Amino acid sequence: MRSKRSDRYADENEEEDLSAKTPVQKGKRSKERSIEDELEAIEEQFYGLDNGRKKKKSKKPAPKIVEQPPQHRLEIPEFISVQNMAQALNVRLETFMQKLEEEGFEGARYDHLLDSGTASMFAELYGFDPVLATAEAQRDLVARPPAEDPSVLPPRPPIVTIMGHVDHGKTTILDYLRKANVVASEHGGITQHIGAFSVTMPGTQRTITFLDTPGHAAFLDMRRRGANVTDIVVLVVAADDSVKPQTEEAIKHALDANVQVIVAINKVDKEDANVDRVKQDLSRFDITVEDYGGDYQAIALSGKTGQGMAQLEEAIITLADVSDYRAEIDGPAEGWIIESKVTSAGRVATVLVRRGTLRPGDFIVAGNTWARVRTLRNDQGDVVSEAPPGTPVQIDGWRGEDPTAGLEVLQANDEQHAKQVVDLRLEKSEALRDATDMAAINAARSEAAEARAKVLAWQSEQGFASRKQARVRLRDSRTGWLAADESGPAKVHFVVKADVAGSVEALVAAISSIGNKEIQANIIHSGTGQISESDIRMLAATGEVGYAVSFNQPVDGTMYRLAEAAGLEVLDHNVIYKMTDVVTEKVAAELPPLVTTKVLGEAEIGQIFDVTIKKVKHKIAGCKITNGTISRSHKVRVIRGGDVVYTGSLNSLKNVKKDVTEMRKGSECGIAFDEWEEMQEGDKVQCFEEISEKRKLY
Repeated sequence: MRSKRSDRYADENEEEDLSAKTPVQKGKRSKERSIEDELEAIEEQFYGLDNGRKKKKSKKPAPKIVEQPPQHRLEIPEFISVQNMAQALNVRLETFMQKLEEEGFEGARYDHLLDSGTASMFAELYGFDPVLATAEAQRDLVARPPAEDPSVLPPRPPIVTIMGHVDHGKTTILDYLRKANVVASEHGGITQHIGAFSVTMPGTQRTITFLDTPGHAAFLDMRRRGANVTDIVVLVVAADDSVKPQTEEAIKHALDANVQVIVAINKVDKEDANVDRVKQDLSRFDITVEDYGGDYQAIALSGKTGQGMAQLEEAIITLADVSDYRAEIDGPAEGWIIESKVTSAGRVATVLVRRGTLRPGDFIVAGNTWARVRTLRNDQGDVVSEAPPGTPVQIDGWRGEDPTAGLEVLQANDEQHAKQVVDLRLEKSEALRDATDMAAINAARSEAAEARAKVLAWQSEQGFASRKQARVRLRDSRTGWLAADESGPAKVHFVVKADVAGSVEALVAAISSIGNKEIQANIIHSGTGQISESDIRMLAATGEVGYAVSFNQPVDGTMYRLAEAAGLEVLDHNVIYKMTDVVTEKVAAELPPLVTTKVLGEAEIGQIFDVTIKKVKHKIAGCKITNGTISRSHKVRVIRGGDVVYTGSLNSLKNVKKDVTEMRKGSECGIAFDEWEEMQEGDKVQCFEEISEKRKLY
């Protein structure tokens, strides 16, 4: 017996001689072993821990644990969705939603948001130690601080932005410099979006990066963005047109951005050119040229003939040398997105490098999107091996959201780092939005889910079948799945799609401003790319009049047929002001028409007769035409004591028992009204027509 007991405990304590223990010691050791076994069972049950020990069979059930102390730390953000919380707790989503219901969170959905306090409570219920995640613990990607001594850095090409009023010749000047007919490729001869390209100047053989901003008023935001990324602004003013409203805007953006300005007085080859008037007009906007004792250079030139172009090149190079623009060529790359568009190869963004050198294989982040640089292409479409500071390149392969013009581009360490930064920014932006009113967000998401269910039901019932679905006209009814504010103006719904992000922004701004106190254009969705089936379904779900706007890109024929089946219309144009004109017409068409009445004739009832026709008595009014003509084909109204007592049509018009179509002034006739016999002697009858006129918005 002693030998067996000694072998039993030899593995745990070889130095202890169990055979020498007293009965009291044996009982104490047995009790300790029992406690250890219970703790092991608890750990295995709740944590799956084995610790290499052999499990022991026990006939007794495991003790019931009332409260489990927290063991694992869990970082809790300020706001977290139900789905993400379930994943963090390693619990099935259905199980966690049942737990929410048990705790009183009725009607919770997977995309509902929980604040940090509620999330911490559930973390404790599941045995975690909740820790509120701080902003310091989550590092965002930010630009490097500026160099302490920029003078030791290598020089970079100056970034020059061409600004001015529409049709003052901005693109023509650049066309002359790079010997490419850019204007011919822009619809309507007006630059639709910013073009970024590098030009080797013919005189000095120096490289300059130019940004060609649109002059059209709708592209105000794009031009402002161009001024914020530039070093020098060339302000183009036509010598025959002088300063115009968009010239004033360009001056304001350039001065606000605190950049150098060179005035280019274009079209001096025209007969009505007046250079002195341009200089005088510019002085009224704080642009005083050197000839008038100011600090701004003014170059008289002609982009068409090339006159003065050498002087413009010299002025730009001189100003760049004085300003001494330099940047690091090593370290993480930084820059801006100048423009983005959707092509057959996917989403493509034009990136202007600010610092560092961008190479294929690098990972970059811009806002809430990221990309791995597969190829770098210059403005001519040629593949380049690297992009040093001041170089514009086209980059494809963006992941996540669409790259938006004006976003800052920063290089990440690797793919995981880029994804983490984007996730962090999305979390921050969502938390910022949700902090305003989390309950409203949850309610809106529930309503959106119900709306999606209605869309599916509508599709199931209608199926976009061959027959055209009747749309609800706004002037007749305002009912639909998109709840309308009855106290406000009626709405005409639009989905806006364009080839590039800058055009989308301009169209959204232009279309949103169309309307008056009675009716407004309402944009329910916008983005880059072609019109898709989901866009048509989204418009159809409103139950009201809607239009799909496609700008500067082809439209699939299937989308036309799908829109026609849903009772919608696709508007396709490639010039923005033509598109806004069409949208204005469509919105104005939904205004109730202006209806006026024109009196054609008058009669007076002199006597009432009872006539029996097929054993049914009818009342006939004996009338005398006092003015104009009474016609059976027009509407009539009966006036008694200055009040209209009947408005309708004539059932019969007779002259001596003979049916007639009309009776003129001075004649007598018998009149029977349609479903009305309450006329009296002395009533006046007016025959009139309604004239409906289309209304305009403005």
